[in-house]
Amino acid sequence: MSYTNYLINTILMITTVYHLLNIIPIAFSIDDTELDHICLPSNKKFTSSYNESRALVVIDVIINTASHQGFRNASYTWFRNSSSTLDDPDEWCYGLAQCRGDVSADDCKTCVNNATITLINTTHCPHRRSAIIWRDYCLFKYSDVDFFGIIDTGNMFSSTGDSTWILGSSSDEVKNLMDSLQETAIATPVLYASGNVKFSDDPIDPRPTTTVYGLVQCTRDLSKDNCEACLGSAIGKLTTLKQGGRVVYGSCNVRYETYPL
Repeated sequence: MSYTNYLINTILMITTVYHLLNIIPIAFSIDDTELDHICLPSNKKFTSSYNESRALVVIDVIINTASHQGFRNASYTWFRNSSSTLDDPDEWCYGLAQCRGDVSADDCKTCVNNATITLINTTHCPHRRSAIIWRDYCLFKYSDVDFFGIIDTGNMFSSTGDSTWILGSSSDEVKNLMDSLQETAIATPVLYASGNVKFSDDPIDPRPTTTVYGLVQCTRDLSKDNCEACLGSAIGKLTTLKQGGRVVYGSCNVRYETYPL
């Protein structure tokens, strides 16, 4: 393909992107709310053409297989001058979207749509080369640096419940549940597991009347070893003395609550 034809095709793709970004409705599920987002710094100076590359990756992630397979990562490169080659491109952009392992294809698609659109608009991270957003049902991340397969524990947030367990043994029950889910997740192709445990938190009544629900998940670009390491770090940061908690990294997350997740 000649450089002139490449530019023509790129312009056509960007025009399509522009219209798609303006016509896709944002419909928020009651259960799928934004948790947090981080606009990441970059050593490179922003250029207007980078926004084209970023938008192409965003739309690629939205339109392609994330909603059907629960995960999609993609990279895109483009050239500003005719001397650039595939071995030495002017710009790279890497994007990744992943949905929670148990959500439907429709909820996954809606979440990824909402995540990508809100992240690049003026209220979140406009003109940024790297950013990440977490929602209840999905995450979306993009960068000008290749992060595929790399454990990301630097980008994170956490939360804990307000109440504390009555019995110290209850914390042990939660820890055992999360450790068990970690083992299950790394043994599955989707690197996801959920489950529950019943126990007593009553010093008088030993009947198991308390149920704790947990889930763990890694982004599917990680190896099993890296997933295990990421989940181990996240579980280690959980405050299991509380009745509920979550630790969310850029490449894995863990959560437990006293209600179904």
